[in-house]
Amino acid sequence: MITMKNMDAAQVTAPLCVLAPCQWPELYRMMVAQKFPAVPPRFEEAVPSFKKARLYGLLEGSELVAGFVFGLPEDGVAFLDVVCMPRMQGRWATPGVLRALYALAFETLGLRCVWVQPHGRKALKACLQAGFVASTPLDAGEPVLVMTPHGVPRRYRITEMGKGEKRDG
Repeated sequence: MITMKNMDAAQVTAPLCVLAPCQWPELYRMMVAQKFPAVPPRFEEAVPSFKKARLYGLLEGSELVAGFVFGLPEDGVAFLDVVCMPRMQGRWATPGVLRALYALAFETLGLRCVWVQPHGRKALKACLQAGFVASTPLDAGEPVLVMTPHGVPRRYRITEMGKGEKRDG
């Protein structure tokens, strides 16, 4: 039986899937519904940005319930935007999904740093609980938080021995 403890990084990212272009309108609608910042007024205007980004999703059956947008990396650094359906707010960020997200960023995509800019107190608190650290003052209007491979909290790490396993001795 495959468990989180004996999965490699590719297997751990399984809860997340690459979003196909046919799923982009659903991601766009979610972004508009959640009043996501800087979203173009029409889907067609968002497509060029979607083509440049790396888009992943969390599905329940065939329904997209959360989207993860990695910006085009520059020198191994990319932004991450997360958007979810209202009913999934506070629920999508399970240890398994966060583990998959970090494995995707640092193992699969090979990033050396991911940054987020949470909007609102709840989002800020969630980012801090997920292990992101402030790179700007938290009381700034829109603080920036970062995560590096070495900063991933132990409970979300993927190692050559598997998540959370202790070495004997």
